[in-house]
Amino acid sequence: MNFEFFLARRMRTSSTNESTVSGRIIKIAVLAIAIGLVMMLVAIGTSLGLQREIKAKTIALSGDLRIAPFENNNSSLSVRPIHSDEITPTIESNIQAIKHAYPFITKGVLLKTKNEFEGAILKGVSQHFPWEELSSYLKEGAFPSFEGAISKEMLLSATLARKLNLDIGNRVSAYFQSQEEGRLPRIRYFILSATFQTGFPDFDDNYAFVDMRHLQKLNGWDEDQMGGYEVFLNDESDTSVFAGNVYAALPPHIDVQTVDQLYQGIFDWIALFDFNVLIILLVMILVGTLNMATALLVLILERSRMIGVLKALGATTAQVQKIFLFNAAYIIAKGLLWGNGLGLLLLFSQVKWQWMQLDPATYFVSSVPVYLPLHYILALNVLVLTICVGLLWIPSRIVGGIEPSRVLRFR
Repeated sequence: MNFEFFLARRMRTSSTNESTVSGRIIKIAVLAIAIGLVMMLVAIGTSLGLQREIKAKTIALSGDLRIAPFENNNSSLSVRPIHSDEITPTIESNIQAIKHAYPFITKGVLLKTKNEFEGAILKGVSQHFPWEELSSYLKEGAFPSFEGAISKEMLLSATLARKLNLDIGNRVSAYFQSQEEGRLPRIRYFILSATFQTGFPDFDDNYAFVDMRHLQKLNGWDEDQMGGYEVFLNDESDTSVFAGNVYAALPPHIDVQTVDQLYQGIFDWIALFDFNVLIILLVMILVGTLNMATALLVLILERSRMIGVLKALGATTAQVQKIFLFNAAYIIAKGLLWGNGLGLLLLFSQVKWQWMQLDPATYFVSSVPVYLPLHYILALNVLVLTICVGLLWIPSRIVGGIEPSRVLRFR
């Protein structure tokens, strides 16, 4: 057995006097490490969870990629149509990387009931739209079916349905601005089949889904003309690379935007979470290291006579340092054990009962989401242990200043 490790273990088993100064300080150090790790686990788990949840919502609403003419990029509405044969060859050639691909059209509308009216954006989609991507946001009713004849069913946000006092099965009038000046608005009637709530105010306050063929007729477009395509990918990590390849293969008047570009403001905002988590990590590691340094110094001073004996017997300063660093590593590991238990229990309780709530208007979710993979937990523990023990080498150098001739004098 390693000499330094053996003596470090003997020190722990023989110095169990809880009333000593070092005993109380060691308890404080263990507590500081545990609380610090709990805060780091909670910060990382909630930050990753929030980023993951928000990104999943944005992808569910718009796909990983949006393919549309450049004229449509600066507008929420489909201004210029594109033909399906301009896009489908590129999609078919990359079909292995694509999970879903569907055409869409967006058009402004005024929705009116007997006593209420609200402006909205109709998103026309085809029978190929992946409704399962929105299944977690469905509030009432059943998703519309756009197979066969042109459907009058509408999927409306719960926010708009509440403002319009609409229930499932009710009829709503939709007024569209005529493309000819001086003409009265054109009217279509839809039946509310379902409502959804995503937590994104900009989307919940404005959007409704209808059969794309209604909008093609209103715009005077052919069956093979649409506002663009939205694409879901099998591997999200390749989004930027895939977007570049698709853009290069498309005609020059067609643009490709990733979900990060479509919701740039949101993604810039959630990117700040990483900086906040980094600050928390640095502060907690610093606090834990300072507490451990204090405990280590007290432990060394209490054991100064033992250090003198070991040096008199031929032990080098480096060997004595290792003894105390082994003890410090044990104390840190004990704090990490308690911190992992408490932190994971706290995160599990949030997943189970969702007791930490958020304002959806600000954070786009109603409760704090949690996502913390195992490799993050292991990496965090290794990082804390390595940094703390590494930094404790500095205060442990006080061992070199302890001379046997001074501490072993007869009093």
